[in-house]
Amino acid sequence: MSDVDPLIKREMQWMALGVLENRDLAPIIIAKVRRQRIRRALVALLGVIAVGAASIGIYEVIQRPAPIIVASDSGVNGANSNSQPEIVGLQSDYPVTWEQSVGDLGAISGAGGIGDTLGGLTATGLQISWERCGRGQCPVTWVLSLQNNTQDLISTAPSLGIFTNHTPIVSDSRPTTVLPGGTALLVYTFPEFKDSLETSPRETWQWNWYLAQLR
Repeated sequence: MSDVDPLIKREMQWMALGVLENRDLAPIIIAKVRRQRIRRALVALLGVIAVGAASIGIYEVIQRPAPIIVASDSGVNGANSNSQPEIVGLQSDYPVTWEQSVGDLGAISGAGGIGDTLGGLTATGLQISWERCGRGQCPVTWVLSLQNNTQDLISTAPSLGIFTNHTPIVSDSRPTTVLPGGTALLVYTFPEFKDSLETSPRETWQWNWYLAQLR
C-alpha cells in the first residue's frame, strides 16, 4: 500500500478496525475521501467568493462620488438666486434693528420684519454682508428670503428699506414671482455705500421690507 493516497490509507486503517474488516473497503473509502475533498473545495470556493464580494463592495464605496446637493429655486422667477444656502433668521456681523416706519410714498403695504407676511409672502431670513466705509462699516449686500406658504402664484415687488439713526437713506425693490410653496432669495446691493457714505462707529442701522407697486 505504499502508493496509496495517505488520506485513503488512513481511512482504510481506521475502518479495518471496525465491523467492516471482512469486506473490500477500497470503494467505500475512496468515495468517502472524494466527498470530503469536494466539501473542502466548495468551502474554499465560497471563501474566495465572499472575499471577492467584500473587496468589490469596499471598492465601490471608495470610488462612489459624494452626493451633489443642489439648492433648488422651487420654481421661483425674477431677481433670485438658486445657488445660495437656506437663510433662516437674521445673519449679520454687526447690529441691525427693525424699523417700523416705511419711509417710501410708493409703498402699498406696511413695514415687515422677519416672520411677517405681506401679500402672501413670509420673510424667513435676512443675510447682511458688511464692508468698510467712512470710519465704520456699511451693510453693502442684503439677501432677503421670502417664502410663499399659500396655494396661489404670487407676483409682487418686495422692497427693502435701509435707515441710519432711524432716518431713511435708501430703498430698492425686486419684482418677483413665487410659485406655491416656493422660496425667493432677493439680493439687494448698495455698492455706493463704500464710496459716498460717511459713517462713524456710533452709527446705528435699521431696516424693514414692504411691498411696492409693480413697474
